[in-house]
Amino acid sequence: MHRALVFAVAILTALSTFAGGVAAARLPSIYSASAADPGYFNFAVIGDFGTGGDEQAAVAQRMCKWRANHPFGHVFTTGDNIYDSGQEKYFERRFWKPYACLLDAGVKWHATLGNHDIIANDGRDELNESTLGMKARNFVVRRNGVRFVMVDSNALRMGWIRRHLRSKPGDRWTIVVFHHPVFSPGTAHGSTPGLRKLLSPLFRRRGVDLVLNGHDHLYSVTKPLKKIRYLVTGGGGRGLYPCGKAGFSAVCVERNHFVYVHAGRTRLRVRAVPAKGRVFHRFRTRGRA
Repeated sequence: MHRALVFAVAILTALSTFAGGVAAARLPSIYSASAADPGYFNFAVIGDFGTGGDEQAAVAQRMCKWRANHPFGHVFTTGDNIYDSGQEKYFERRFWKPYACLLDAGVKWHATLGNHDIIANDGRDELNESTLGMKARNFVVRRNGVRFVMVDSNALRMGWIRRHLRSKPGDRWTIVVFHHPVFSPGTAHGSTPGLRKLLSPLFRRRGVDLVLNGHDHLYSVTKPLKKIRYLVTGGGGRGLYPCGKAGFSAVCVERNHFVYVHAGRTRLRVRAVPAKGRVFHRFRTRGRA
């Protein structure tokens, strides 16, 4: 029943978009949802979550309660959306049911593929599911001055990344989202070999402001590295991993959580929200400005 409702809403939304003549609806790798720009954009981020377990349910419930006083209409994921292998048979219990309060309210999801998501059918089950919001393996979402470059880090397409990191008029912020971390102090996975050398110089040249990753099941934020912050949010519901020490790290916390971001005209304000209790970390950044 729930899936049928979501599908019906998706059809009505698509018809409305077509009637409005939005050209982006015809471009599978670019999704521009920009209406009149109010000068800010609020959104949530979650990663490594689709277990169907109590920890996932607790974070999901907190997201719904948090939204009552801290509005957001979009959720971006850093991957590992459906454990253990991204199969369609697990969507109901590990995605639709835990987040029904968000999906039923019309909150849109924009997911990236993690290593677990591609085990079954190379990720096609998730790619074909409209509620996960993946227009392609790599795609762009533009909303109210924020450009999200959504990347499949299981198989990096550097040419695509270089092209789509170029901002357009009206893009105040560029945020890159993918699964494998460039910088992580976690002891389970840590920083992904080769990504620092491959991606960091490109991110600096293209004016990236914030990088969102997962894979390590914890929360961590780097110090400003050439004005860029690298954030790992992998505490959405899977068992947690230990934090280690690293010179680039500003904070590392082993806690289930999601991240809430307010993208204003001059600053990004980021908060780490646990399943229960107060916000346990927050920071502001002007990015590459």
